[in-house]
Amino acid sequence: MSTKKLMNELDKRLQKLQLIHDEIGTVSEKQDEQLTQLFNSMLQLADQHHDQIVEERDSIETSIKTEYQRITLLKRLMGEYVDESVTYNNSLLSTLQDLKVEREIVEKHYQKRLDGVIELQQEIKTFVDSLQGFVNTEIIIHENIDVSLPAVTVLEEEIRRCQNEHRARKQRVNQSARRMIDLWLRLGLTPQNDRDSAMYQLYDTIPETEKEPLYAELIKEDGLHYIAQRIKELEDIRQEREFRKQEIIHHLNHLWERLKIPIQERENFMNGNNGLKKEDIEQYEIELNRLTNLKAERIQDFIYDARQDLNQLWGQLYFSVEERQQFTQAFTPEYSDTALDIHENEIARLRQLIQDRKPILEKIEGHMKLLEEIKDFEETTNDPARLFSKGRRDPGRLLREEKFRKRIARELPKSKDELVRVLVEFEVMNGQPFYVYGKPYIKEIMALSENNMTLRKKKSNPNATETTTLQSNIDNDKGKGKQRRLRYDLDQTDDICYNKAATSPSFKSRYAFRTPQPARTFDFNSRLAEQSRRLRSLQEDDSGDEPSILHRVRENNIRKRRANALRSRRMNKKSSVRHSGGTSSSNTDQTLESLFSDDIQDENTAPSETDSEILPLLSNAEQQQQSKQLLSKDDDISLSINIFDDGPELSELSADES
Repeated sequence: MSTKKLMNELDKRLQKLQLIHDEIGTVSEKQDEQLTQLFNSMLQLADQHHDQIVEERDSIETSIKTEYQRITLLKRLMGEYVDESVTYNNSLLSTLQDLKVEREIVEKHYQKRLDGVIELQQEIKTFVDSLQGFVNTEIIIHENIDVSLPAVTVLEEEIRRCQNEHRARKQRVNQSARRMIDLWLRLGLTPQNDRDSAMYQLYDTIPETEKEPLYAELIKEDGLHYIAQRIKELEDIRQEREFRKQEIIHHLNHLWERLKIPIQERENFMNGNNGLKKEDIEQYEIELNRLTNLKAERIQDFIYDARQDLNQLWGQLYFSVEERQQFTQAFTPEYSDTALDIHENEIARLRQLIQDRKPILEKIEGHMKLLEEIKDFEETTNDPARLFSKGRRDPGRLLREEKFRKRIARELPKSKDELVRVLVEFEVMNGQPFYVYGKPYIKEIMALSENNMTLRKKKSNPNATETTTLQSNIDNDKGKGKQRRLRYDLDQTDDICYNKAATSPSFKSRYAFRTPQPARTFDFNSRLAEQSRRLRSLQEDDSGDEPSILHRVRENNIRKRRANALRSRRMNKKSSVRHSGGTSSSNTDQTLESLFSDDIQDENTAPSETDSEILPLLSNAEQQQQSKQLLSKDDDISLSINIFDDGPELSELSADES
């Protein structure tokens, strides 16, 4: 019904109402009042209808907003971007209908993803019982569950992390089970509680399905802590027993050596009790007690053996009688465990002392051995009949003797120099000299050098004296320019200079340390000066007055070399007149070349008659002296240290020529 039609109908109704009022005779005021009430009632009814329609509209708008918010929430949980503003179609009802359809579609997609996320959450929850605090339970949400790809990735990463931790704990439990069972077997122990039994069951070959409940209990934090503590306790027991076993074995080895128990019996005992069980340790205790009682019965024999070892060690250290008597326990008739311990401690100290002095002892032994060889050689060569016996001759004897002389001439000075150096260093480091049988060995060496010097002076000849003096002068001239060499002379204190640091590999110090240590060398300068002065005095001496056959052979060879040198010198002087451009160095080279180019007879061969033609080149005094030596008798033939000389040095020949 339209508004115009409504007004027409209302007008008709009002006209009828007016007629009725006229028939009744109602006054006009009352008619106006009734008409006003009618109009108000009609307006109220219209207002009520309007309000009802407005409420319906608001309800539809609310439904639209609710549907859109739901759709927006689901899409955001799925990780999609949604605009917050609502897009309306032609009417509210159509818009609402479209949103309902869209919501149903979005809910289906969300539910599908939600099922996968719930499965992941359930899998994470399965690790909570075993891994406990290790699992991150904050990512598990029960309302408005995020099913977006990042949320799913986080859940999968957490599952993977829990799986790795679960696997690592299982491996740790397996390793701990093997370790615990191995310790139980070695120590002879058994499981003591349910957890120990569970560990033992894991070691058995049972199905994996039966192991899972055991793992679930053992991989918990308290289970792992118990396993670690249990293994530590077993390790402490093992270490304690091993220490006790090694301690007993140490005592047993000592007693076995003292009692001279056969090795086979020792090995049988060790092989029969090679474990760490309580029974094995008891067997070691029993064996130790048995040997201890046996040692107590034979304590006197042990002390005798220890004293024999002491005598041997004293001999190795070259102890004198006074030094040996300082250990008074070795000379008392006391036989007890305390006395044996004192002897054994002294033996250990002497062995350590031998180890500390090993370099010096080796050099002293080598030097003494060389002196013994020289003594034996002198006793052999003092017999002249060894060369002229009518029996079977030895043609290579002289050659072997000469080789021995060359070897001694090469090794003896080297051994002496090295020994003197280590002895001096020992004296500086320890504040006292090194004693051999109660006497400073460096003084023994100096005394031996003085004896040899005296013997050389008695048996020296003029030629040898002149040659030795010339060589000493040349050596002194060579040593003047060397700042590294130490010269020790009490009369020339200004010449003492400390050794510099050895910065070159070719430098080799003989009497000083390799680093500058003035404070260290200042205290023993006087001793080194005395020693150097004695060494120089030895170098200035020569052989005795009555040379042996070998001396005469050597002197003959020296004369031949000098004659050849003089002949070559005359030839060089003649050639220098022809060649004025030559230098003096060429003459020296030719002279040196002539020394080694001429044929020289064997030094072990006696001089022949043809050698007499060289004698006129020498002076009359030298000829008489050499003839006297050649005609001397062979009754007194002795070995002199000077025969170890290999012949004149090139520097001597140069000095003679000048």
